Amino acid sequence: MPAKTVNAIAPALGVGSLVLGRYSVDKAVYIAPALVPAEGSNKTKSKAANMTNKNTGLVFNCYSLRRRMKASRVGKFIRPASVVYLGAVIEYLLAEVLELAGNCARDNKRKIIKPRHVMMAVEMDDELKPLFSDVIMPGSGVVPGVHTCLMGKRDQNTFRGWARQGLSKTQVGTKE
Repeated sequence: MPAKTVNAIAPALGVGSLVLGRYSVDKAVYIAPALVPAEGSNKTKSKAANMTNKNTGLVFNCYSLRRRMKASRVGKFIRPASVVYLGAVIEYLLAEVLELAGNCARDNKRKIIKPRHVMMAVEMDDELKPLFSDVIMPGSGVVPGVHTCLMGKRDQNTFRGWARQGLSKTQVGTKE
């Protein structure tokens, strides 16, 4: 945009001077070049939702989330803000689970997070356990521990060997 045109626009905006993209006439207001249409074109800025990773600040791809929501028929119209919100929630939960699983893997002296570490992290966390109560994770095994009903009663002979309890057919030191 020529300086003559810029100087003609400045008084209409109520400023003495104007900065427009790469053109500068004194100092005052900055108008981004993307907002100003190119010379000779009548195009305006698109009103489509801009859910790029740069704008949302998320790692998750909001476009694919929205596509999946549409495919699963969540609703007739899916607002972009709801997709970004859902992406932020999922990203936060994922970060929590991976942090706990990484700690679990480190405690077991491993460098790779495996399904077992994820399951152990979820089972040990009181806030995540209800979320994953009905989830079956393949390859994760079971939670370690013996249920109390399976524990036998303890008495003086509990930790003796079989031969000393008199449960085996042959007694120690006798021959049949």
